[in-house]
Amino acid sequence: MDVSNNIRSIRERKGLTQVDIANRLGTERSNYARLENRNVNLTLKQIQEIAEALEVSVYEIIGMPQTDDLRGEQTETLQRLEEKLKMTEEALKDKKRNIKLYKSFIEWTKGKFVTQFLLAALYAIQELKLREVTIEDDEELGISKFNLTDEELKQMGDYMFNFSTPSYMLTNFVASSGFVTEKWFIDAYKRANRRKKEKIAFAEVKNWVDGVFEFLEEE
Repeated sequence: MDVSNNIRSIRERKGLTQVDIANRLGTERSNYARLENRNVNLTLKQIQEIAEALEVSVYEIIGMPQTDDLRGEQTETLQRLEEKLKMTEEALKDKKRNIKLYKSFIEWTKGKFVTQFLLAALYAIQELKLREVTIEDDEELGISKFNLTDEELKQMGDYMFNFSTPSYMLTNFVASSGFVTEKWFIDAYKRANRRKKEKIAFAEVKNWVDGVFEFLEEE
């Protein structure tokens, strides 16, 4: 089945140039010329697109006459493949739309989390009296303008992850999301988690010791 030769023959019979077909396909002539190369294996999708550009059926492209005696298993198989191709293309379009929506949602969520992080950081600067915090109406949120030292950033981080801090739960959630990658913030998050684990471990040991003493007292 010399598909490439059939395509060339049909094109020439219709008096069309490679440029004409390339324009109909929305591609460059050099790209289309490669499709007429006998060494190229065309996909069913490419064959279908070229058939539409040449205004012929897929059957004519592949050299299968549409006669009644050939409308058997091969024809039915090709029709099923065409239907499957259309379904696959629709599924791909839906997937692309979903991916685009998902990316937009992720960007929106990241923006909200970063804003929450900056507000919590500014609140910490103010509460710790590290700098005077003033925000102009048209000013972009940020803490870089304060030129904070490493020690001050450490103080801020420990304050933000202090359980008694009003925004503790939300700040902890922001840190676990991975959207904020400031080193001092992540380091503070790790320190808070270590303290939490140590506290839990101490409580478990204390409960065990209390249980032992209660047992001894009963004896």
